[in-house]
Amino acid sequence: MQGIPKQAGNSNRKSVLAPGENPYAEPCICGRPTVCSGGVTHDQLRAVLPPYAAGELDEGPAEAVRAHLATGCPDCLGALFRLPVGRPRGRWDVSLPRAGWLAPATAAVLAVALAALVGWTIHDLRQREAERRAESVRAAARLVDAETARAEAAARSDTLGRALEAARADAAEARAAAGVAAGERTRLETELAAAEARVGSLLRSIRRRDAEIDRLLGGAPERTLADLAAMPGFGVARLEPRSSAGGRGHLLWHPARAAALLYAFGLPSARGAYRIELELDDGRVQTGPAFEPGPEGDAVLPIRLPVVGARLRGLTVVQEPGARPVLGARLGAAPAGG
Repeated sequence: MQGIPKQAGNSNRKSVLAPGENPYAEPCICGRPTVCSGGVTHDQLRAVLPPYAAGELDEGPAEAVRAHLATGCPDCLGALFRLPVGRPRGRWDVSLPRAGWLAPATAAVLAVALAALVGWTIHDLRQREAERRAESVRAAARLVDAETARAEAAARSDTLGRALEAARADAAEARAAAGVAAGERTRLETELAAAEARVGSLLRSIRRRDAEIDRLLGGAPERTLADLAAMPGFGVARLEPRSSAGGRGHLLWHPARAAALLYAFGLPSARGAYRIELELDDGRVQTGPAFEPGPEGDAVLPIRLPVVGARLRGLTVVQEPGARPVLGARLGAAPAGG
């Protein structure tokens, strides 16, 4: 169409109707070939008045309509004012069905939805009520447990109170007994000191007696030999060398006597003193008398045994200092000779 541009880019806006298609078109007082303004005929202008009145006309054609209406054309202005307010409807538009026939279905749907909502609400309320009741039951059980625990704690408190009173009474008795025990301890310590003094005196007496016996034995080896030889069953044990220092000897002993006689020969006399070590049947090793050999390295030594000869399992001659073994003999339960 010349003079009025076509619509473009908006599908919601009405296109300009061709002549004879406008349902609202009325005969114009001017002839159809008459040009109203800008080369636009009245029929062309009447075709775009409905979308112009509805506000759906593009800016280009709307400007042409406004320019023509500005000229004061009474025919076009009258046609424009007679148009209905809002979007124009043509004869070809299908009338929308009334909403009345949808009302029952809508009401049914709303009723079903409302019933479901009410049912769910009632179920939720019942569930919450059941939960509250269960929580009440649990709270009551916890309260009973708490009361039971409180009663037990009270009973334990009473028991502990009685135990505390008893402990205090025991402590008082213990303090009193401690006072008595302090005096008793002093008395016992005095008695212990006196007993230790008596024991010391007895030990000194025993040592003096042992020294006297050793002196007598040492001064009479012949008597020791005579005593051993006078009893049947005495034995002679050979003393074997235990080092390269040399020496030899033998031991006379009797299983029923607590005495023995040692003979040693060839001991180095310039190397110091010698000592006897006795091995008993219970595994103990006891120290015997000490001696010094003569100029030729010989020695005759009477020995007083701590046990009878039957309990003697060995004898060793050691050199001092250092307790280095020089001679030794192993003894059995029975003598080797005699």
